[in-house]
Amino acid sequence: MDNRRKVTFSFKRFGIDDSHCGMKVGTDGVVTGAWVRCEDAVRVVDVGSGSGLIALMIAQRCNAIIDAIETDTGACADARANIAASPWHDRIRLFEGCFTNYRPETPIDLIVSNPPFFTDGDEAPQANRALARHQATLGYASLIDFASRVLAADGRLAFIFPSGHDDEIIYKAEMSHLKLRRICHLRQRHDRPYIRDLYEFSRIDGSIEKSELTIRNADNQKYTDTFAGLCRDFYLEL
Repeated sequence: MDNRRKVTFSFKRFGIDDSHCGMKVGTDGVVTGAWVRCEDAVRVVDVGSGSGLIALMIAQRCNAIIDAIETDTGACADARANIAASPWHDRIRLFEGCFTNYRPETPIDLIVSNPPFFTDGDEAPQANRALARHQATLGYASLIDFASRVLAADGRLAFIFPSGHDDEIIYKAEMSHLKLRRICHLRQRHDRPYIRDLYEFSRIDGSIEKSELTIRNADNQKYTDTFAGLCRDFYLEL
């Protein structure tokens, strides 16, 4: 890694500069990149890649060729620099533009995304942050439509979304012939409600793996063992 490059968040094997990106590095992205099953994937697409965080996490975990798609110019600048400085720059390709215009050369084994999800209330004042946080272009419905078009026969779609939307998301996926195979409920502490759900859908039907993940212990000072185990390969303090 080029130590002269500005790095705003350091992971064990790569660094992230997100200074031009609307949405900064956060727990949602890290959990998604660590939770998704990618070990057997050959072709991966990271939709709404932002600074390239999830694409880099996937590259660290497997040998797949990864296409990172991002529409915001500032975020693309950050992602391009982050990817170029990483050990996996030869396996990650950045596509600047809308994912709906993306046409893969071959069917995709895995689609992963940390999509925007603030659909109500005022938009963020900065244009790029508003684009990152709102579903005008990328939401769960358009993501599912995209997956139904480009996934391989045994391909998977994985993404994170605020809790409380299970019924509508699963129904939309069913209508697109995608079956829920994994779901994980995420919360900050054991005494707090769930705040996020992680989903994995597949074209292949089967049993559903259900789990929950708590980020911090009751004193809010330390990560739980489960969370630490999931993210140990990435966070410096673990």
